[in-house]
Parts: sequence; C-alpha cells; structure tokens
Amino acid sequence: MKTSTVTLSLLLMAAVAYAAYLQVEVNRLKSWQIEMVSPEFVDETVVANDEVDSTALSEPAKLRSPGLEPQPGAVATVRPVAEQATESSWQDRRRERMQRMAAAFEDPQMRVDMIERQMERVDSRYADFFKTLNLSANDLETLRTLMAERGVVNWEMRMKGFGAESDEEREKIDEERKFQRDVLAEEIEELLGEENAVALKDYSDSLPYRGEVEALASSLSFTDTPLTQSQSESLVNSIRGVAEDFEFSKDLSGMRGPQMASVSEKDIEVYFSERAARDEAVIAAAARTLSEEQLAAYAERQLAERERDQRQMEFMQQNPPSGGQWGGRPGPRR
Repeated sequence: MKTSTVTLSLLLMAAVAYAAYLQVEVNRLKSWQIEMVSPEFVDETVVANDEVDSTALSEPAKLRSPGLEPQPGAVATVRPVAEQATESSWQDRRRERMQRMAAAFEDPQMRVDMIERQMERVDSRYADFFKTLNLSANDLETLRTLMAERGVVNWEMRMKGFGAESDEEREKIDEERKFQRDVLAEEIEELLGEENAVALKDYSDSLPYRGEVEALASSLSFTDTPLTQSQSESLVNSIRGVAEDFEFSKDLSGMRGPQMASVSEKDIEVYFSERAARDEAVIAAAARTLSEEQLAAYAERQLAERERDQRQMEFMQQNPPSGGQWGGRPGPRR
C-alpha cells in the first residue's frame, strides 16, 4: 500500500513538472510567434496591397515614415540610446531569421513541400474557376503547379528581401523576382491561351470580394434566407464595382507597422467616415440582388467589421509599435 502511494505521488509530481515545462514552451513559442513574419500566400494578380516594398521592413533607415523628417528650425526628439539599441538588435535578429527562412528554399524537398502546400491553397481559392476550364487532367495539374510555384517564388523573394543587407542586394532580388514572375506568367498564358489567361486574371482580381461574399453566405447558410450561387456571383460584382470606383482621401487599408507613425487621429476619422459611405454604396448596389433579410444581415456584418477595424487602428495609432511589430491590416477587403 505504501509503495503504491509513493509511486502515485511520484507520478503526480512528474505530471505537474511536465505540465509546467509545456507551459514554458508555449510561452516561448508565443513570444517567438510575435516576432515571426508569417509566410503568406502571395499571388501578384490577387491583391495589389500584397506587393509590399520589402525594404520597408528590413532596413532601420527605411522605417522613418515620409513627411516625418526633421524640418529646419525644428527641435529634434532623440530617442534613448537603449531604445535605439533595442530596435537595432531586433532588426538584426529579424534579418538573421529571414535569411534562415530563405535558405529553406534551397532544399529541394522543402521546396516541393512548399509547392504542395500552396497547391492546396490554390485549389481552395480557384476551384470554381478550374471548373470553367476545358483542360485535360495533366494540363490542370501543370496549371495548379505553376500557380503554386508563383506563390512560392513571391514568398521566397520576400524572405530574401527582408534578409538583404544593402539596397543593391535588395534591387537584385527584386529584379530576380520580376524575372521569375514574368517567366511563370508566360508559361501559364501559353498553357491556358490568351482568353483563359485574361479570365484567370479577372477571377484573381475578384478573390478579395469573393472572400467577403463567402463569409456572408456561410453566415446565412443555416437561416431561412441562404444565398444562391447566382446571388453570390452578382454580389461579388456589385462589391467589386463600387470598390474599384471609390477613392479614399487617404486609404489606410494597407497601413501596417511603422507606417502607422504617419497616421493621425483625423486621418482615421476621415477614413472610416468615407468607408461608411463606401459601405452604403455597396448596400445600395447589393439591394438589386439580395432580399431584405439578406441585405440587413450584410449591413450588420459591414458595420461590425468597420467598428472592429476602427478600434484596432485607433489602438495602433495610440500605441506606436516598437521595432515594427504591428503587422495587422485593418481595412475593407479590396
């Protein structure tokens, strides 16, 4: 009996110790994740905002926002040496991390794995478009591979750009990226033909709006007023038509990290006022397609999303990032 009790106590102590170890590891991973730049599927024909200038996140000198340079006669604000050293150290660690990530692309098997994962994302985004193509199984497989490779190339070049140590090196990487992108685009067009290649680009341009409609369709799928396929397609066109014609005084939808330093409270107020007007225009256009119940649900989603984005942007503006750690992209899907 005593032996059993001792054994049980030892097992319990071991379990507690292991749980504590796991918690420490979780905290460490969370800390690592904050600094980590998540690899994002990037298709240059999908969202123009994804074509970011990698130098903006890789060189401390580039972190100064336009318009914030000291003016003649102005009193310069000098940050504490410790803060400058911390930011420099963070940038160095980030550059080293990006260099290690970029090195993974040189491993053949790792690259194949990346392409396969990207193919899964391509399938989820383009499944409906693929159904419209009259391609053989082999040609469709080739198309999916080329599209996935395009995403991997963008990812690879971004990591290399983030890890570059000079402007000259970044320029070479950018040229290489454009060259590889053009080669893949030519191969895709050759496979699809000119007409289908144009259709692919058009479908890619509509993806941000399709995501918004899919979210609405999902929320309505278990109600008495689900979206039909024709309604969904019409709503995509309505949102896209308004979004492409609407111009913000200062579009903050792509603002992130150090860029928030150039954003004022007034900028945010004006942006979300204009965004409310844009949303009203979308609702007016959608009224031709949706029922009253569907339209009310959509308007409610728009309002909730706009209010969440405004709270997030106000918080980011009031709490400037240290070392460029803010990575959100508040704003409507464009």
